[in-house]
Formats: sequence, structure tokens, C-alpha cells
Amino acid sequence: MIHKALRAMLYDTALTLQQTYFADQAEAADAMEKMNEVIIAFEKHGMHEDTILMPVIAGYDPAMIASFEQEHKEDLSLGNKLRHLQNMYNATESAEERIMAGSVITRAFRDYMIFNLEHMQREEVELNKLLWDHYTDEELLEINARIVATIPPAEMTSASQWFMRSINKAEARSWLIAVKQTAPDFVFDSLFELTAIHLTERFREEVRDAVLAYKVPALVF
Repeated sequence: MIHKALRAMLYDTALTLQQTYFADQAEAADAMEKMNEVIIAFEKHGMHEDTILMPVIAGYDPAMIASFEQEHKEDLSLGNKLRHLQNMYNATESAEERIMAGSVITRAFRDYMIFNLEHMQREEVELNKLLWDHYTDEELLEINARIVATIPPAEMTSASQWFMRSINKAEARSWLIAVKQTAPDFVFDSLFELTAIHLTERFREEVRDAVLAYKVPALVF
């Protein structure tokens, strides 16, 4: 789900950038703020993988893990390049210079997007196989829980919004029911409230009705 959310952020930002008239500084500032949110999201995602996920599988295929860690460093470099280009844009003095700088930023972000799409694809094929070869589903859920536990509430709320915008109705229904089963009521209620705005409109009510209709089984002692 996090990769789906990150892809949605990339697609949305790429569209925003190509629609931006960079001679308009206010419009450009909004687009670059969105771009910076994507850069920060990928940096945090890479950090979570490097500190929690990679150590549990590093011993099984060190060369593969080293290649992923190297790609995380490349991603940081590409993000810093985008920040540098923003500084160059901010130093422009004319509309013509701003349009030229905006064009460079847009192309650089496309490179950033392509790199991360290919990187996530590799992870989903190669890392998943390594994980499934050496861990049970229960152990993988525990690893995932450790990652989730490191994410501050505000960051999780933002991520949840992107989850809702990027997943299909079966994934949304399963996710929300799982939260309803396992989380405190106030956590589920705050998450469910977000569905009224962020869940894809064409199946929003279908999912909401199914989740509301689901009855959490009573505990038997």
C-alpha cells in the first residue's frame, strides 16, 4: 500500500508540474511545495527500509541489499538536485528565466519519478521474493508493525489519505476492516472519517457501507 501511495504522489506531482505556469511565482511555489512533500516522503520511506527492513534480510543476499542501499543514496542525490534547482528558480529575475528554470525542474522531476518507479518495481519483485523465502506471513506482519510504530501520527494521517486515493475497493475494504478489528475505536473512527473525502468517489459509498456493516466478532474468554 505504501508503494501505491508513493506512486500516486509521483503521478499527481508530475501532472501539477506540467500544468504549472512558472512565470507565476505563487503558482510555482505551490507546485514546488507539493514536490518537496514527495521528496520528503521518499526520504522517510527509504530510511524506514534501511533501518528496519534491510537488516532482517541483509544476511540472505548481501549483494542485492547493497544494490538497494546504493539506490537509496542515488534517490537522495536526485532529491537534493531538485532542491538545488528550486534555489536556482528562486534566484531568477524575469518571467523568461522562471519559465526556463521551471522547464528544467519539470524534466528533473520526471527523471526522479522514473528512477523511483523502477526502484519500487525492483523491490516488489526481488525483495518480496527474498522475504517470502525466509519469513512467514506472521513474521512479515510483525516487521510491518515495527515500521508503522516509528511513524508519527501526523505523518500517518497524511499517508492514510494517499492510501485511500491509490488503492482499489477490495484493498480499501480489507484495510479498513482490519483496522476496525484491531485498533481502538478512536483510531478507526478518525480513519473512517477520512474516507468521506479521500476514498475514490466511484466506490466510496460501497466500501463505507461494507465496513460499517461488518461486525467485529465478540471476544470469547
